[in-house]
Amino acid sequence: MREEEILGAEKLMVAYFNALIQEINIAANASGVEGFKDVNAKLEEAIEQTKQHSYANAVKLVSEAISIATTNGNQAAETLKTKGLI
Repeated sequence: MREEEILGAEKLMVAYFNALIQEINIAANASGVEGFKDVNAKLEEAIEQTKQHSYANAVKLVSEAISIATTNGNQAAETLKTKGLI
């Protein structure tokens, strides 16, 4: 890829990560599950790694964020069911 294409792709990934962080914040606020803060931390670090062109580290952090979200997602769903929100 050309340099300008790489920069564009990085900007797109950062925008995607930021949108994902917003969605995680909604889940955290609605469910009260503290574990979603860890997901945000991993995604914030993935943004920094992407900006530093450390793509392998960013991929690792996103994988960790997915794992944490999956683990906490079940608890969040149960909380939302209990509150009658889903």
